[in-house]
This record gives sequence, C-alpha cells and structure tokens, in this order.
Amino acid sequence: MSVESTAPGAPAPDPDPAIGAELKTTLAGLADVLIPAGEGMPSGGEVVVGRDALGAVLRIRPELAGGLHELLEAVRGEDPAAALGRLESDDAAAFGLLTTVVAGGYFFDRQVREALDYHGQQAVPIETLEPPDYERDGLLASVVERGPIYRPTPPE
Repeated sequence: MSVESTAPGAPAPDPDPAIGAELKTTLAGLADVLIPAGEGMPSGGEVVVGRDALGAVLRIRPELAGGLHELLEAVRGEDPAAALGRLESDDAAAFGLLTTVVAGGYFFDRQVREALDYHGQQAVPIETLEPPDYERDGLLASVVERGPIYRPTPPE
C-alpha cells in the first residue's frame, strides 16, 4: 500500500498523467494561437502549460480531462491554427472545451490577473438617493394622484 504525500512547496501530482509531454506540447501550440503573447502579457501556452495552469484547471474540473485528452490526440501533429479552425467549424463541443480550459487556466493565473489589475469580484455598495430619481423627476406623479386602479384577482 502506497500513501502519496506532497512536501510543502512541491508540485502537486499531475491530475491526468495521460496528458503527457507530447500532448502538452500540442496544447501549448493551440493555446498560443488562442491567446498570443503581446504587450507584456504571456501567451496562452506559456501560462497553461509552462506555469501548469492546466493542472489547476483539471484539479478544479477533473471531468474535463478525458475530453481534453481525446481532443489533443485528435489534433496531435496538426498545424495549431488549422486545427483550431477545423474544431471551431466542425466540432463546437470540442472547441468549447478547449477554450474553457485555455481561458480558464490563463485567467486563473495570479500573474495574469495582477498584470490586468483584476482583483476578483468585489462588493460595491449602492448609494441610495433620497428621494429616488423617479420621484424627483415627477415621472410617477400622475400615477400617484390617480390612486390605485386594479381588478382584484380572483374577483370578489
């Protein structure tokens, strides 16, 4: 019986060892076409494969691993841009899976979020005006003056 333990600071075990180095190279090529490097931002492949955002995505969504593996096997050896074009036009589900994994991993990366100055969702209090704008502008004055008019349901 083997008990796996991870030392503090050591990388976590690969969530899908079937996605080996060759398939990760294929994924990196596809990710680089989807999110090219530019203006100080890293490419999709650099983040998803190079910084192991793929591992983070698959730890959160392990059910994506099988479909991703099949997709990467199907396009292995193809030109990444051509493969993406074919997936987008012929297999919307596979294209959606790929873009979910790549974009999810990319924007999950702490350095990418810092570079974009995105700090996550934050609660923003709503300032209420007294009285509300629809009362100040007189938009409801005629309705208030008229009083309630309606038919009770069910009729009495």
